[in-house]
Amino acid sequence: MVKAPDDWKKSAVAITPGFEVNGDPYQGVSGDFDGMGISCGALQWNIGQGSLQPMVKAVGKQVVTAAMPIYGTQLWTACTGPTAAGLKIVRRWQTNQKLNPKARAELKAFMGSDSMRAQQDAKIDVVATAAYDSAADWAKAKGDDKPSKRLFCWFFDLVTQNGGLEGVTHKAVKYFIALNKPERTDDLICDFLAAQTGRSGHAKDAVKNAKLWRNKPTGEKLELLTLSYLRSKTANPKWRHVVVNRKGSIAMGGAG
Repeated sequence: MVKAPDDWKKSAVAITPGFEVNGDPYQGVSGDFDGMGISCGALQWNIGQGSLQPMVKAVGKQVVTAAMPIYGTQLWTACTGPTAAGLKIVRRWQTNQKLNPKARAELKAFMGSDSMRAQQDAKIDVVATAAYDSAADWAKAKGDDKPSKRLFCWFFDLVTQNGGLEGVTHKAVKYFIALNKPERTDDLICDFLAAQTGRSGHAKDAVKNAKLWRNKPTGEKLELLTLSYLRSKTANPKWRHVVVNRKGSIAMGGAG
């Protein structure tokens, strides 16, 4: 089994959490903005989906309470009982889906502890393996011996956030580019982004990205931007532009 190079994983871990959190991704924490109660760590493991609970149980109550003297016992209870009860507990730490400063600070300290960093690394390795395998399959479909770092980072974000390609193939991407002409494909995608309205940051980012990306992508960048656009069609229409913003940023970014 071929594994992703360590520096590729470091880049992916910096990119994917960077859409949600600032600073050390391992200590990233956020409140109930998405209905998941709390989301913590590099890949935002959470209470609602049950992805945080196994990690907390694995390190044990002593580690939790040592890092979280005020809220540790409550977190342990939230992670060892029913999900609904756990959500109620962590939501009491928040106002308007934002964690109070003490709870936030304790969660950051806990997620940054040696034990939780080790837990996160183990989970990240699983995602990285799946992402590398998917990227390698894509590279093979386009006639390359191995994937690029950019391709791996794109699939790492896909595995983390969306699961899979939902039937989108390299053949479909090539056909879409040929049908719309390479020099016009990015215009079609950028027109979609430029048409987004509203006051949300996602809509503003879409308009900004339309200006930044127009007439710029070629080669792999164009293919991945197109893949981002086609994959967004399988998402909730309300969030299509968010998918293109996010995946397109990786496609057009600096990963080499």
